[in-house]
Amino acid sequence: MQSDFSELLTVLERKSPSRPVLFEYFMNDNVYNAVVDDSEIPAGDVEFMERMKMMLTFHRLGYDYATLMPPQAHIFPELREHDDNKRTYSLNEGSRIDSWEAFEAYPWPDYTTGDYRYIDQVAKHLPEGMKFVACAHGGVEEVVISLTGYENLCYMMVDQEGLVEALFEAVGSRLVRYYSEVATFDAVGACLSNDDWGFNTQTLLSPAQMERWLIPWHVKIAEAIHAQNKPALLHSCGNVYPVFDWITANYEGKHSYEDAIMPVEQAWDLYHDQIAILGGIDVNFMIMESEEAVYNRSRALLEKTASKGSFALGTGNSVPDYLPNNKYFAMLKAAWDMRGIAVEIKK
Repeated sequence: MQSDFSELLTVLERKSPSRPVLFEYFMNDNVYNAVVDDSEIPAGDVEFMERMKMMLTFHRLGYDYATLMPPQAHIFPELREHDDNKRTYSLNEGSRIDSWEAFEAYPWPDYTTGDYRYIDQVAKHLPEGMKFVACAHGGVEEVVISLTGYENLCYMMVDQEGLVEALFEAVGSRLVRYYSEVATFDAVGACLSNDDWGFNTQTLLSPAQMERWLIPWHVKIAEAIHAQNKPALLHSCGNVYPVFDWITANYEGKHSYEDAIMPVEQAWDLYHDQIAILGGIDVNFMIMESEEAVYNRSRALLEKTASKGSFALGTGNSVPDYLPNNKYFAMLKAAWDMRGIAVEIKK
């Protein structure tokens, strides 16, 4: 399939692309292994080969970009013990930073001496017409919560305001530095700030708390990306509509939608003239419904948005490994068919 990053840029400009555009945060090994054979990937270290496999998968499935993951050195180390048998964790689980002593003892990653050669290494193999959309290992709020525990952070916002300020500064400043660097690369066409903000019913923090501690860092992240004339996108789960005006003021595209909060069709109706709507086919819907239903909803959404644009088709969040490949491919087939591309999907 021929990639053309300008088609995604058209969507982000809230215009109508010449054909359906796809958008996804990431897939999973079931998809990657179904699309790309390991023997096709040039030899290299593990991270290089993972990025190559991801890039080739995005290209072969009809995307105009590939998500670019940062190196492991840019991860904020988790304080809780990791259990590979657990799918989910409580936001309160694990050790926490709840004192200045714990804050100072934490092994903060060094973003001032980051090695960004990995971008050029993979960019050498970019298919014609493709660009990268660079993301981070977590966003400002979700990293802070992972270090403090959610309930503990709520107490700290009352009892230890100075420490909360320092935590958001320590995380936010590093992510600003990261996006300032990756946005300079020609192979990076846009950047995705990935930071989950909400429950199904409301934001995790109050709007006042977000405006004090969180939003200023997202403004700086967006400014760092825009300084390189690149679009800034936001992936954020949960009910973020109480603060949606902050999102539209800083980002060109918003990703992550759930039917239980607001179906993507309704979100497009309300907001497509303010921000590009990216993805949106609810993951639970895709799991529970038939391939035909997934295809029909995807096709209907592409037809609904075709004349005014400002939309790229994808799942509501990402492609988890418990979503059968055939359901995911049924969604993609709606776009492939409208682009006149015949694809054989092997069962």
